[in-house]
Amino acid sequence: MRGVFRLILGAGLVAGGMAAAPAASAADGAPPAPLTVITLQVASQLGSGPLRTATLECDPVGGTHSNAKTACAELAAANGDVRQVPWRSGWACPDIWKPVVATATGYWQGVPIKPYSETFTNDGCARIGHGHVLDF
Repeated sequence: MRGVFRLILGAGLVAGGMAAAPAASAADGAPPAPLTVITLQVASQLGSGPLRTATLECDPVGGTHSNAKTACAELAAANGDVRQVPWRSGWACPDIWKPVVATATGYWQGVPIKPYSETFTNDGCARIGHGHVLDF
């Protein structure tokens, strides 16, 4: 049921983002940039609910993600695939067992992303797991 709620919530946020996206006018001479908006969530696997949720917007950078500029650059290098963003180098994952599940849904340059879900041993590992994408 939580998965359905996340999917509905993510779809609602994406639809809301589409409605709010500025459209280029004919005077601009350029078509609008493809929509990039991704809903990210990190939730406890032990059932205590979501720990963190953020919306990441790119082109232009925005949303509620606290490291949006860096996360967008990392995703651009990975063609929008969270799985392809490497772990942050020089950071160690804490040896604590408090598993969390990270998810991502949305659009990268107007194309739906492959839904992402990954379990990490704890929130600290999730924050460094894919660059800055899950560090919000």
